[in-house]
Amino acid sequence: MAVSTKTKHVVRDQLARQIIGGELKADMVLPNELDLARDYGVSRTTIRDVLQSLEEKGLLERKTYKGTRIRSIHSWNLLDAEVLNWSCGIMTQRRFFSSLMELRLIIEPQAAALAAIRNNDLELQTIRDAFDWMNIDGQRIDPEGDVAFHHSIIKASGNMFVAQFGGAIRAALHHTIYLSGKEAIDQGQSIENHRQLLHAIENHDARSSYAIMSRILKITVADLGLSESEIILADCLP
Repeated sequence: MAVSTKTKHVVRDQLARQIIGGELKADMVLPNELDLARDYGVSRTTIRDVLQSLEEKGLLERKTYKGTRIRSIHSWNLLDAEVLNWSCGIMTQRRFFSSLMELRLIIEPQAAALAAIRNNDLELQTIRDAFDWMNIDGQRIDPEGDVAFHHSIIKASGNMFVAQFGGAIRAALHHTIYLSGKEAIDQGQSIENHRQLLHAIENHDARSSYAIMSRILKITVADLGLSESEIILADCLP
C-alpha cells in the first residue's frame, strides 16, 4: 500500500507528541512494527521509517530481539528543531521557556561580544539587513526579521561550535520571540535596544555588545512572564 509523505509525517508527529507528552512513558516497549502499522493504519515500511526518524532524534532506542523502547528526556535531542516544535505546548510551558531562555542567556551575550570582535564586512552587512528587516517603521517589529537578526549575530561570532547550533538556535529564537507577547510590549523600545546592539557590534565594542544583548534577553524573560527565581542569571551568581 502506497503511503504519502504527509501521512508518514502525521504518524511521526503523533507518536512523538505521545512520547514527549508522557502518554508513552520512558522505558516502555512499543508494540512490534506489524501491530503499530495496524494501529495507525499505515504500511510496515512507513512505521519502520517513522521509528528510524524518532530514533535519530533520541526519542526511541531499537535493539534486535528486544524491541523498541521509549527513551527518557535526558536522551532526547532537545536542540533538534522538530523536537523543539513538538515540545512547545506539550511540556510545561514555564519549564520549556525557562530552559530555552537559560540557553539563550548562556550563548547569545558571548556570541554578540565575539561578533563585535570578529565580524567581517559580509557578516556585518547581514546583521544590518536583518535589523532593517525587523524594523518595520521604528515602532513595529517583524518577528522573522527579529529571528534573523539574532541568528546572524550567532553566525558572526566565528565560533564553529556555536555556529553548529544553527537551526536549533533558530527554533529556540522562534518560540521565545513569537510567544513573548510582542503585541503587548513596547516594540519601539525593543527596536531601539536592537539598534544599540547593532551599533556596538559595528564599533567593535565587545563589552557593550555583551551587556546590551543581556539586557534584551532579560526583557524577553519578563515578556514571557517568567520570574527571576525560575532562571539563574549569570550576574545573580555569588
